[in-house]
Amino acid sequence: MIKKLSSKISLPIYFSLAVFIIFLITVLITGILTYLSLAFGLLDERILQDKKILTLIILIACIIIGTVTSVITSRRMLKSIRTFIDAIDQLAGGDFSMRLQLKHPPEFKILSENINRMAEELGGIEILRTDFVNNFSHEFRTPIVSIKGFAEILKDDELSKDERNEYLDIVIEESTRLTTLASNVLNLSKVEAQAILTDRQPFNVGEQIRQCVLLLHTKLTKKHISFKANVQDYMVPGNKEMLNQVWLNLLDNAIKFTPEHGEIEVTMRQLKDQVEITFRDNGAGISPSALPKVFDKFYQQDTSHSTAGNGLGLTIVRKIIELHGGTVTCDSAPMQGTTFTLLLPDFKKVNKELGITSK
Repeated sequence: MIKKLSSKISLPIYFSLAVFIIFLITVLITGILTYLSLAFGLLDERILQDKKILTLIILIACIIIGTVTSVITSRRMLKSIRTFIDAIDQLAGGDFSMRLQLKHPPEFKILSENINRMAEELGGIEILRTDFVNNFSHEFRTPIVSIKGFAEILKDDELSKDERNEYLDIVIEESTRLTTLASNVLNLSKVEAQAILTDRQPFNVGEQIRQCVLLLHTKLTKKHISFKANVQDYMVPGNKEMLNQVWLNLLDNAIKFTPEHGEIEVTMRQLKDQVEITFRDNGAGISPSALPKVFDKFYQQDTSHSTAGNGLGLTIVRKIIELHGGTVTCDSAPMQGTTFTLLLPDFKKVNKELGITSK
């Protein structure tokens, strides 16, 4: 019962009680010592009759006893604060595994929970940073090593024309891969540095998606993929160039992971104040463990990195959609395909937010 009550006492009451207890202990000890001094005759009559001296003696006794009592009790009170200091020192030293288990007072419990959450987030960021460096190094190193190796082979004068052309095609392909990677890194840096969306204009998003499908028609035909579209002519305010990257990335991603003779479907519908756009394929899907990471930089479910791509496309997609005030989610399961759902604010909603009256 006492433990349950102490967990509900707030920090101001906690310190107020502590001060009251220190004061009470000081008065009791001083009173007991004064009584014992009188009982055993340690104070003579002259001192008892002189009120100034008696008051001074009691005051000095209260100061000494109060100080000693405060030092003893403050060690218990400051134990929690020292625990916080030690925990922060551990965090500063890079130990993100530490956890606080303070239960009372309530303010300390909330603070310990927040520090635990911060330590968990920092630990996750450290893992992401390590993965980012490893993946970034791998994505750049692989094509460079490949180009170097085939360039050395091409120095051999005894190569046939067909062999030389084959190796040159590989060099060109790896060079294109490096160029694409550099372009994606620059695009990601650009959109991440952009806090406010510029060059926002209303345009026909349905027509733009249809144009993107035409651009990727060769890839669709090559894999004999069946394409279904339910795309309307909706007007959406935004940066046309940025959103064009979104549709191309999602469509190219769907084609990449859809098997031959597979199926891709794009649908659009108008909600209350948003436009919903869905990209669905019937590919191999994404495992539950990989699903939360699909939007992370350089993340690829294929850990061997044998699949074309560099893991930046979906990161760029999410950042661009967020800049437009929208959201993007991914639903998938192994062998059940993948669905990306985007929600963008429509023309009327954006006008209302910007204070523009539609005519």
